[in-house]
Amino acid sequence: MRAPAFPAWITVICPGLVAAVAVAVLDLVFGADVGLLPLFAVCPALTACCAPVRKVITCGFVSLLLCACVAGYGDLLYTRRGVVALVSVALVTAASAVAAYARVQHERRATRHRLISEFVQSVILAPVPQDTEPARIAASYLSATEDARIGGDFYEAVPAGDGVRVVIGDVQGKGLGAVRTATIMLSAFRMSAHDSADLDEVAAKMSGALGRRGVDEQFVTAVLGELAPSGRLTLLSFGHPPPLVVRADGSHELAHPPSPALPFGLDWLEQDPPRPSDVELADGDRVLLYTDGLAEARDAEDAFYPLVQRVSLLRGESLDDCLVRLRGDVHAHTDSGVDDDSALLLMEYRAPV
Repeated sequence: MRAPAFPAWITVICPGLVAAVAVAVLDLVFGADVGLLPLFAVCPALTACCAPVRKVITCGFVSLLLCACVAGYGDLLYTRRGVVALVSVALVTAASAVAAYARVQHERRATRHRLISEFVQSVILAPVPQDTEPARIAASYLSATEDARIGGDFYEAVPAGDGVRVVIGDVQGKGLGAVRTATIMLSAFRMSAHDSADLDEVAAKMSGALGRRGVDEQFVTAVLGELAPSGRLTLLSFGHPPPLVVRADGSHELAHPPSPALPFGLDWLEQDPPRPSDVELADGDRVLLYTDGLAEARDAEDAFYPLVQRVSLLRGESLDDCLVRLRGDVHAHTDSGVDDDSALLLMEYRAPV
């Protein structure tokens, strides 16, 4: 859970002390008959929402002192009302101090968890090479889990020979099991992409790595791509959404695979392996690879995000800015954020000079 973010002035000016002074002034203005003494107990509770233990205790002490002064001014200090009010402030202060201590400890644990998850993400999803022949590349990852930085979606780009090989994938399921499976697939791709003869060999090594690790009841959809210096983009799809090709001349198309293919991990069904397909790119053409967190993002009326109709968002000088605009548009479409992890990889072909 994300710790609540309070404005900076709240952490400097203790709201409980302000409330205590306000209660004292109001009691003096309206008189003892109104009976505002019990409200002093609220002051340390307010402070516990956004301040450390020492500020809660300080606020409780000030509230207790003001309560005693106001009660004495109204000749209520030694009456049942005065004693009950003072005891209430003391008890609420003690309880608020305990609550503040628990909140601070939770915030510290949450901070440590975020730092750990960010480190794990930097290991699993290392930054892609943004400027490598013959392409410029940008990537983006968004977790559906608040404060999480990792999940079952993954991507990678690896220079291979004179070209570059890329992969994007989505592990079925969530949690640490999905992260473990994504790590297996990424490790296999990184080790095989450099020296494998073709994408079929890369895919075979990834499938073998998944099988050797004994990941039960999990499958992985993925698209593997190889961009040659000539502009030929070879794609191999394993049950994954088709890449979107954005042409420099203003046209666009979805690169559907020539035949249906099963995801990794479903080899036991003994379907024929996928056939590679080629897409010829011209200088400046772009290709967006994405996971179903984007393709299946829905609005309040359960309508899917119209990616093809938003292709103009992928035009512009900066690839990173394009992905930022696309993320913002998806958020506006869903109105409440995404409910699935989402990985994006945008690649622009640059013809050799």
